Amino acid sequence: MVEMKKFFLKIRALFLLPVLGMTVACDDWFTLLPQSEMVAEDFWKDEQDVLSGVGACYRAMNEDGFMRRLIVWGEVRSDNVVPGTGSDTDLGYILNANINAANGYVKWSEVYTVINICNTLIKNAPMVREYDSDFTEEHLKQYLAEAKTIRAFCYFTLVRAFNDVPYVEEPYLDDTRTYEVAQSTCESILDTLITDLKSIEDFAVKEYPDNIDYTKGRVTQKAVWALLADMYLWLNDYENCIAYCDKILASRDNPLTLLPSSNFSNAVFYSGNSDESIWELQFDNNTQNGAVRTFYGGTDVNALLSAYDLSAGSDFFGGLDLRHVQGYVGDGLYAIKKYVAYCSAQDYENPIFGYGDGSNNWIIYRLPDVYLMKAEALAEIGGAANLEEAVDLVSYTYDRAHPDLEEGSLKGKYTNQSEVRNLVFDERQREFLFEGKRYFDLVRRMRREGSPTNIVNTYLMRKYTSMSLDETTVRSKLDDKDAIYLPIHEEELRVNPLLVQNRFYMASEDISKN
Repeated sequence: MVEMKKFFLKIRALFLLPVLGMTVACDDWFTLLPQSEMVAEDFWKDEQDVLSGVGACYRAMNEDGFMRRLIVWGEVRSDNVVPGTGSDTDLGYILNANINAANGYVKWSEVYTVINICNTLIKNAPMVREYDSDFTEEHLKQYLAEAKTIRAFCYFTLVRAFNDVPYVEEPYLDDTRTYEVAQSTCESILDTLITDLKSIEDFAVKEYPDNIDYTKGRVTQKAVWALLADMYLWLNDYENCIAYCDKILASRDNPLTLLPSSNFSNAVFYSGNSDESIWELQFDNNTQNGAVRTFYGGTDVNALLSAYDLSAGSDFFGGLDLRHVQGYVGDGLYAIKKYVAYCSAQDYENPIFGYGDGSNNWIIYRLPDVYLMKAEALAEIGGAANLEEAVDLVSYTYDRAHPDLEEGSLKGKYTNQSEVRNLVFDERQREFLFEGKRYFDLVRRMRREGSPTNIVNTYLMRKYTSMSLDETTVRSKLDDKDAIYLPIHEEELRVNPLLVQNRFYMASEDISKN
């Protein structure tokens, strides 16, 4: 890949970081800075080098380019967001359903950089045991489980955004290796990743009892299981999705608890590493989450995105919903507050917000993901008992967000499969607003339905109509099964002749041009 050819793996050795099970400050692990080249002949000598390599995998996900893609690919094309007060030309094209292969946000090199670091560790870590007699097989397997899970998450992100992408397991170390790799299908990549994750799920660390930052910030067994459940859901393998959700819910290791209504928004999204979190990317004052501030705003920051007001002309939130009143402000600008602002007054009708310093973590999975993945799978399987259980699972998050309603407020209101399917779909939108999941939820449903038409008509057009865009033009750019994915960037097509552009973006010059 283009930028990969200029990329040398560089990290700072973690001299203060001991072996698994012991604790150090979070800064020593998650705020690595590139300094020394991670090359086989002089780097892979002892366990500390392997630990440094694992740390580099996490650190690469903190990079601004990687984080920006999690937000842009997962949110911007959804019905959650509209343009904010800030300006970004490439983002503006995407917001206006006007995407082409020159758009900077369709570059995937930032994600493949993380994959390359993981591949380098996976290839080189096993040989370290030849040099370091104290480096145990158990620790090696734990580190490999982390790297393979991070790699799998990156590929899962790519296939949800682009569908078919190149699948590479060999690391790129220098310019002697030519990276001309054809795309593999989404299904074949996920099948490979699932097999790989199942081979390491029993080796992943269950929890770090004395270090909450590690338990929430590093891959644990429950993070592996959550990713597997998510992949199975994407493949419409509902039984396996449910099985892995049940593993998480049944395990007493790394216990998870849904936080109460009183302060869950601040604890989960502002403070971070809450009791309901499974895996989140760690940021602090030294390594700030600039992408979230850029897109969602902050003090003296003109946010690139605002919320699309889902409550306009509807009862979508079912009355007082804390995810609405604490997620964005209905003041005409609809400024997003989730992640970036602390709700300093618990007046649910008139909350008072204060922006933070940009050190907010980014959540990949938390307990509501498990509830709602299982609920979606049950709804798709159907049957009275499954539908009832699905509604019960939705009730956990719905009731938590509605403190003025009695527990079980949804019971008996949704009985047929279509009603429950839509309930789960809408609840995922309410619960995961601005968390980088909504567009992928839309794509998953479009794939399942075999056509984007229903999703475009029912969900997406309301946003574009609110933006005063021409309806006919927008439909021409959305209502195609290949249009739901991103184009391959033109630079990648130039350097890798084996790549084939997404059909939609090469079918019409009128559509493919900004």
